[in-house]
Amino acid sequence: MISRRLLTASLLAAPAFALAAPPRIAVAGGGVAEMLCALGLEACLCGVDSTALHPARLRTLPQLGYQRALSAEGILSLRPDMLVHAHEAGPPQVLAQLRAAGLPLLGVPRIADAEGLIAAVTALGAALGVDPVPVATALAADFAALAAMLPQGAPPRALFLLSAGNGAPQASGRGTAAAAMFNLARIRNVVEGYEGYRPLSPEAALTLGADWLVAPQHSVEARGGAPAFLAQPQLALLPAARAGRLYTQDSLYLLGFGPRSAHAARDMAGALRGVTLPPLPERPWL
Repeated sequence: MISRRLLTASLLAAPAFALAAPPRIAVAGGGVAEMLCALGLEACLCGVDSTALHPARLRTLPQLGYQRALSAEGILSLRPDMLVHAHEAGPPQVLAQLRAAGLPLLGVPRIADAEGLIAAVTALGAALGVDPVPVATALAADFAALAAMLPQGAPPRALFLLSAGNGAPQASGRGTAAAAMFNLARIRNVVEGYEGYRPLSPEAALTLGADWLVAPQHSVEARGGAPAFLAQPQLALLPAARAGRLYTQDSLYLLGFGPRSAHAARDMAGALRGVTLPPLPERPWL
């Protein structure tokens, strides 16, 4: 049965509600969708947003559009019993419309570390009447193993980049998912002077001293592949670009902060250090 009380210590405050069992759940947020699947609730999902790329079969479900540009009419047309959404889902007026229409909303706050992810999984499972202990225990073990395997000493210095159309690439500063993933992988983010993303100039790039460039696959593909991405004027003169030191991964795997995050951090840490790290355990949600 679905719990009537939400664990607001870890999830955004929401009123008590009753749902059908099994419920129809609409999801906005790829990492949140992965958490629900790991908790065994995949069969309850009736619609997902465009960031829900894993497991791949989620792409066959009705689509809600992009999580930051949701439509109340589109969501309500699926007749869900609730919407579970990431912190960045919106816009706010659409969430307000859904509440006014009587749809229960369950929001997951921003996750920036292992503790936040485990707390979110635990609270989601408890709120939805699913035992979260097996998943939370496995995630805690994965993050503990990751921390133990990461080499000590000076960390690699990395610059995380997003493409923004045909303009200058956007460099990730503090307070971003990229910065949080660097922290998990014990990699130094070379941009520390601001929060969020800002356009990168060639002059600024040369002062950062990045050993590696990191970018999501969609940004690299939008530029026509790795050679074209590295040939951008803002990057072309960098030693990392001339050496082809570009690490790229699926954006959800790299930045989604879902149950695969320890594995994603392990993969990035090994690649940027040029070492083969011990494997983490195989998990059903991989």
